[in-house]
Amino acid sequence: MEGQEVVSRFEKFDFESLWKGRDKVDLLEKSILSDMMNFVDRRRVLELGTGNGRLGEIVQRNSNEYVAADINKAFLKKAKRSAIRKDGKYVASNMYHLPFANGSFSSVVMIRVFNFASLPDRVLKEISRVLVPGGFLIISISPKPSLSTFVDDLKYHFHKTHSERGTSTTITFSREDISEVHPASSPTYAMRREFIRNLFRINKLTELKSISSGLEDYFLLRRLPTRFFIKLGAVFQDFFAFPNKFYLLQKSEGNGSSIEGIDDILVCPECGLPFPKGIALNGVSCASCGFKAAADDGIVDLTYIPDDAKLSDERDWPV
Repeated sequence: MEGQEVVSRFEKFDFESLWKGRDKVDLLEKSILSDMMNFVDRRRVLELGTGNGRLGEIVQRNSNEYVAADINKAFLKKAKRSAIRKDGKYVASNMYHLPFANGSFSSVVMIRVFNFASLPDRVLKEISRVLVPGGFLIISISPKPSLSTFVDDLKYHFHKTHSERGTSTTITFSREDISEVHPASSPTYAMRREFIRNLFRINKLTELKSISSGLEDYFLLRRLPTRFFIKLGAVFQDFFAFPNKFYLLQKSEGNGSSIEGIDDILVCPECGLPFPKGIALNGVSCASCGFKAAADDGIVDLTYIPDDAKLSDERDWPV
């Protein structure tokens, strides 16, 4: 896939405003994640896109070793303070260039993050790389068309003087595999369902289970019980109205592979060379490319953004 790596640091991302009044959504997503965690390999789990730690407790309770990764260090610090266990590792990183060795994790969890990827194929390739053969991925993706993309089209119609969509004025009815969503606070992309399935196949990820969600986020439906939405999402998985879908996937090519010790998984995100073992990484430079690691308040910063990437201009649109 051609395109440019677009990176947002989410410095204007307001979690408190985003989740205010959305208790039903939070409860439903936690229920779905808890169920899917019953099927994964718990030896070492990476939560990719941790945010402020909304789902951290569930992931931590279902992992023997826990690693949190996010590009925003402030998010990681907040997640670390609220963590239920103190032995987790917290790593600031760019999802296009994960600073972990091949096969470092038995499972990866990525919720409400994938649609921020302008190059989703590259992100999935990285996730597949750090998974052991037979490892598991739990991921949520917002597809198109859906009720959500239709609402986004309406928002664009009323605010089109503030944003551009190029040749396409609609997401819902666009035939493009991936479309940028406007308006949005950070670059956000909607993807066709068949395109998503192709990405899974290319990266040797087999779908084991899926469930659709998102209707519970709409005001007129919030009073319905959570179990109703779970049953509805399980039965009508590809019904176009659902704004979101959770997938449980497994990487092919073997099963039960061993993983390195947790202290040996960090590598240079630019060139992939392992960092020296048994030393504090603050200020340490990669012996091959010179990339410099940093550490602050228990957060290891291994964020690599290449020169040809585009740093997004975050706006004040509601998420």
